[in-house]
Amino acid sequence: MSVPAHAVSRGAPAAGLHAAAATLADWVRHERDFGRLALWLPVWAVLGIFAAVEIPDAPPLAPLLALTAGAIALRMVSVRRGGAAPIAIPSAIAAALLLGASAVGLQERVFGTAVIPFPTSVAFVGEIVAAERLSPKRQRIVVVPTEADLPAPWPARIRLTVRGGPLLPVGATVRARARLFPLRGPVMPGGYDAGRRLYFDRIGASGFTYGPPEIVAPPGATPRALVDAVRRSIAERIAAAMPERTGAFATALLVGRRGLMDEADVEALRVSGLGHILAISGLHMALVAGSVFAAIRFALAWVPRLALAYPIRKWAAVVGLVAATFYLAVSGGSVATQRAYIMLAVALCAVLLDRPALTMRTVAVAALVCLALDPISALEPSFQMSFLAVVALVGAYEWWSHWRATHPRRADRRPGAITAFMVGLLATSLIAGLATAPPSAFHFHRLAPFGLIANGLAMPVFSLVAMPAGVVALVAMPLGLEGLPLAVMERALRAVLWIADETAALSGDRGLIGAITGLSAATMAFGIVWLAVMTAPWRLAGVAIIAAGLVLAQERDRPQVLISDDGVLIAAQGPDGQLNLIGRANSFAAQIWQKAAGRTGDAASRSPPQCDGLGCTLPLAAGRLATPTSLTGFADDCALARVIVSRHALPPCPGAVVIDRNTLRRSGSLALYREPDGWRVVAAWPNGPRRAWQVPPTVRRP
Repeated sequence: MSVPAHAVSRGAPAAGLHAAAATLADWVRHERDFGRLALWLPVWAVLGIFAAVEIPDAPPLAPLLALTAGAIALRMVSVRRGGAAPIAIPSAIAAALLLGASAVGLQERVFGTAVIPFPTSVAFVGEIVAAERLSPKRQRIVVVPTEADLPAPWPARIRLTVRGGPLLPVGATVRARARLFPLRGPVMPGGYDAGRRLYFDRIGASGFTYGPPEIVAPPGATPRALVDAVRRSIAERIAAAMPERTGAFATALLVGRRGLMDEADVEALRVSGLGHILAISGLHMALVAGSVFAAIRFALAWVPRLALAYPIRKWAAVVGLVAATFYLAVSGGSVATQRAYIMLAVALCAVLLDRPALTMRTVAVAALVCLALDPISALEPSFQMSFLAVVALVGAYEWWSHWRATHPRRADRRPGAITAFMVGLLATSLIAGLATAPPSAFHFHRLAPFGLIANGLAMPVFSLVAMPAGVVALVAMPLGLEGLPLAVMERALRAVLWIADETAALSGDRGLIGAITGLSAATMAFGIVWLAVMTAPWRLAGVAIIAAGLVLAQERDRPQVLISDDGVLIAAQGPDGQLNLIGRANSFAAQIWQKAAGRTGDAASRSPPQCDGLGCTLPLAAGRLATPTSLTGFADDCALARVIVSRHALPPCPGAVVIDRNTLRRSGSLALYREPDGWRVVAAWPNGPRRAWQVPPTVRRP
């Protein structure tokens, strides 16, 4: 019996769809059987954290916890049925999303703090819990106030800048008078929210002291004070043995105090792509613990009776973990360092349990532990960059291992040890650099065009000479024998700084790319994770996802006007395309705006504002922006200006966008985009300051 032609034409698409669905189901089963789907749990948890933070109001905690419990119960039911039920994957995703949202909700309510609602001057007594140098003449301290002329409830902690005087000891009780300010929001819509990070660090105000604080009680014999004393002693030994420039660099690496470094050196390291050296993170932890692990294992291997009868590898792992714990303490224990320590501890514990030390499962466990301890860290650039780099490196390592296993003849053609080391180092730098590019471009608006060259030249010196010498110096300091290893470290760091200077000079400002959208950065990051985690043929879809993110990154809509949340700083793009400012051109917000616009600080204020007794004006591409200081000036500006910005309350003005005090209280920082039919206004707080850490800085004491 013949089949009608029309039946074939109608059946072929259905058959194709059926085959595609069957193939897709096979790939899903493959990933599930190899445990790859479970590796996505941290990703879904991060998305849940993002959602819980970005919604206008904090989600009700009790219903959220109930939903989370229900999703977990549903997931357990699917597991009992063999994990193959239709609800298995959706229930796992829902549980992870809700767990992330619940974790950050608990963190906000349990570990949050009171935030002062207005600027105020206070006298206080409190204990210093953190102190760091910002420059040779400035330091920053975090104080837990025990007495303060503040209305209750007080902030759990306050962060203060102190001018002059020696670095204050942690654990000391001090008395001072300070000027405090509410937490500041993002300097531009979609930008990094430093106030949110401070809130979750239990800091409810920041400001400065009127003069050096008075120490009313010295530090006690607490662990925090003892660790600070050790850090001070190490910094003093380094300063005595090394020149000022490289000594400041070594102090930053070994005890996490960067304030003594010259700003030109810090900028050269950033521009050259070596800025990660200054972040006490996974690289430093791996070098410290790895050096100790290798030294102990090598020493024990020289005793045949121990090497043959005992698990010396596990012994070395324990000593390496102890060394990493010590380094965590003396390096300051920043959030990035804590995260690196957790990842390293998970890897070393895997060695103790006879498991592979570095697998994608290890990375997933470390990510879940980090998210459980500090959920809000998922929004931090250091979390995103460190885990993207590790995921990409582990994914590349797994691919290379699989390729070697399936191509034994080609794999046998091994290069020499030195060649293999250099190729591996360059490959590591390239992979990590590409993986961290999306969050780097989004948060810092900069890439390092010659970062591969700089890392290829500097990292062998840093990894094989500088940090091992620093580890030896730390071990030798109790015996007073640190002179020789510090001299070796000094020469290595001098070479690293020279490479950074030369590469930065070569780079110029070509690495400054301007702002990209969060959607494009997230799309590229998702593609990187997909490419690294998946193993079925559909893993190549990660390349297409990354390409889509790159396309989205090209679609940039630059704001023509930027306004700070207090209305003090204003930037406007003039007819020549330059960014012109009203306010301090060297302020932090102005520097961020210039980088987001893809310009350097030298491009600012080429057309300075025109000011008189009634206010100031800046030219726009069409029309002008005005900042009247009185209603008389407003009446004149209303007839001529397209945008009017004032820190006072103003009436409406037909034909112009009016940004006044009331607008800024509701919106935070603003960005204005020129549209064919007028202006589009984008606010940092589109729904108003409704979260606990969002306080309008224009509000004053009643």
